[in-house]
Amino acid sequence: MTVMKNVLSGTVKGGTIDALAKELDINMSTLLAMIDFLSDAGYLEITGLQCSCQASNLCDNHCGLEGGSQTKMYALTIKGEQFLSCTAP
Repeated sequence: MTVMKNVLSGTVKGGTIDALAKELDINMSTLLAMIDFLSDAGYLEITGLQCSCQASNLCDNHCGLEGGSQTKMYALTIKGEQFLSCTAP
């Protein structure tokens, strides 16, 4: 399986980015760049944002709408599903 397919399948099966980077033996910045590429190319879509600041009701003020402390959640698009189901390496 190609690295991109491994990243795609690992991203949607759940878990943390740290765990996926360790599992795939990929540098964290490389993995994040791959995920951004797959999202920009239409293989993944962001399905939700969750604030990671743990400030409960103050979260909107702390993280903001475009805040950097948000955890992104991804799902495969139809294009991503087709890519994963393709048998070519």
